Amino acid sequence: MSTMKAVVFKEPYRVSYEEVERPSDPQTGEAIVRVKACGLCGSDLHPYRGSEAGLRAGTVCGHEFAGIVEEVGAGVELVPGERVAASFTTACGTCWFCTHSLSSRCDNAQLFGWIDEANEGIHGGQAQFVRVPHADGTLMRLPEDVSFEEGVLLGDILSTGYFCAKNALTMLADSNIPPAQLSVAVIGCGPVGLCAVASARMLGFGQVFAIDRVQSRVDTAVKLGAQSQGFEAANDGRGVDAVLEVVGAYEALKLGFEIVRMGGVVSSVGVHAHDKGFPVSPGQCYDKNVTFKSGRCPARSLMSEVSQLVKTTDVVRHIISHRVPLAAASEMYERFEAQKDGILKVVFDPWA
Repeated sequence: MSTMKAVVFKEPYRVSYEEVERPSDPQTGEAIVRVKACGLCGSDLHPYRGSEAGLRAGTVCGHEFAGIVEEVGAGVELVPGERVAASFTTACGTCWFCTHSLSSRCDNAQLFGWIDEANEGIHGGQAQFVRVPHADGTLMRLPEDVSFEEGVLLGDILSTGYFCAKNALTMLADSNIPPAQLSVAVIGCGPVGLCAVASARMLGFGQVFAIDRVQSRVDTAVKLGAQSQGFEAANDGRGVDAVLEVVGAYEALKLGFEIVRMGGVVSSVGVHAHDKGFPVSPGQCYDKNVTFKSGRCPARSLMSEVSQLVKTTDVVRHIISHRVPLAAASEMYERFEAQKDGILKVVFDPWA
């Protein structure tokens, strides 16, 4: 049995860097990818904190990775040696949802880094190698001018931030207001929120306001073109045209409904792993004519489009705060969970 190094979930608040069995012998439709870079995502903290139960001990963590095709099974068009990035969920590329730009709801979708207690699921990408089902649908060939680090972000947080901003703009299309005259508030300026800020600017929103309790994150959002204050005065005090909620907290979504104008849009991509329910009633939405748009980002459907964001902004330079060996994962999980030392986005090198 050949082995590799990987980050393994043990129990809440404990992951371990250890030697595990290396994936091999790809089956029909599968590829084995040699991981060149992988990320630590905010949603990795849900099982880490125990707020999302059901992850089997021993599962290789992580759903953000990019690398080089090592081996392929029968029927795979990708060839060994190609540079690729993965979406955070698998996508067959052929079902109704995949062919209608909703790859996140693929009939065969699986989240990387999630094996449940019934032993169903797939291992993740915080490892030296990863097995990728539905390889041709899940993996995107990386353009030569897109790095592995950028590929890591393309498959999840960049696509998610873009999805959130694009949803808001699409829902406002009937207002006949030029994008340059529209205002949007981004609630939560962590990595996804910063990607949403950059996306909103790229899509042409005239005013982008950054809201976060951590001042350093707001300062970074300002560097990407956001304003740190003034959302209360938007539209002569009527409220912002749109809110992008990326936190996944009851209070954040509640604030979004409070500050959006009548007839505005609340676009939410935060993972609400809580049992507090919805912060407003149907009657309150009716009385304010608010449009609410939510859902898991169809990353694979958007990755090619979002790759243009990488080329036209310096969002990646502002987001990645730590580049460390994969062996440092336990420490990075602890520091990221505690928000120590200005940690924002961690990218691991599995071979350092």
